[in-house]
Amino acid sequence: MSFRIRAKATSDGDELAAKWTERYGAPNIVSRGHEHHPLMLEGFVAEENGRMSGALTFARLGDEMEFVTLDSFAENMGIGTALLEAAVTLARDEHMLRLRLVTTNDNIRALRFYQRRGWRMAALHLDAVDAARKIKPEIPALGDHDIAIHHEIEFEITLA
Repeated sequence: MSFRIRAKATSDGDELAAKWTERYGAPNIVSRGHEHHPLMLEGFVAEENGRMSGALTFARLGDEMEFVTLDSFAENMGIGTALLEAAVTLARDEHMLRLRLVTTNDNIRALRFYQRRGWRMAALHLDAVDAARKIKPEIPALGDHDIAIHHEIEFEITLA
């Protein structure tokens, strides 16, 4: 692994906003009907030779942690796994009981990624993305592999 993981800093904001706007249409994220502003959230950044190669953000909700964004800007190098492991380690150190995250029905790569790392599908939220478009109209109708985006899939890990 030639990259390092560090805490997300305020100075990362401009670059992250640009990357999230490119990937998600805007730097805000809507999941489970809630609008998140990941620039304001805690997180981790992966860096290689001074260049950002990935990021993860999370929100604390009592004894739970929701991972709001997880992006690898260089695929198949272990960046997403390293970011996820850093956040899970932090959650364990802080005695969190449950970790959760949401992805969309078109994100086949993420569905495989999370399941291979021990995350469990906990809920299917039918038509949740259709409702999210009322908050964030930039969400496209078609996603990966030209699959219509309609639903959210919630994953979890319990740490207790």
